[in-house]
Amino acid sequence: MKGKFANTGPWAVLLVSLLILGAFTTDPGDKAKTDEVKIQWVTLDELKDLNEKEPRKVFIDIYATWCGPCKLMDKKTFTDPKIVQYVNSNYYAVKLNGEGKKQVNLFGRNMTEQELAYSFRIQGYPSIVFMDEKLQPYQPVAGYIPASNFIKMLKQFNEDS
Repeated sequence: MKGKFANTGPWAVLLVSLLILGAFTTDPGDKAKTDEVKIQWVTLDELKDLNEKEPRKVFIDIYATWCGPCKLMDKKTFTDPKIVQYVNSNYYAVKLNGEGKKQVNLFGRNMTEQELAYSFRIQGYPSIVFMDEKLQPYQPVAGYIPASNFIKMLKQFNEDS
């Protein structure tokens, strides 16, 4: 070989070939995955301010970091486009670590996330606590909820209360 690339070994040729091949094999869905719309989760502090300006129904996703069904809800239910659209239009959504030690303030009391979760009388993880526009909680719903069932729950609670 003569010229600029005469001293390059087979590794350089392989690397350049892989880079060129990679440019043509990129998954077109990758951009869509990074651009997809997500639930607009808010903190408890943000919830109070937002709800004063524009009252809405609320749901709190109470989870544990070790909980498999909680992770499945995050991956399957909370990414479903119908759920995302409906929640962002009609609800404020809050995530709460049911075993967390972070201090939060709700109902005018300072407490840990764990103490707040306990105050809702949850029976397991994940649990969803629905609240009306006045932030009055209703019976928590425990366990994994598929998107098809969760959308029905969201709509029913939004219409009934």
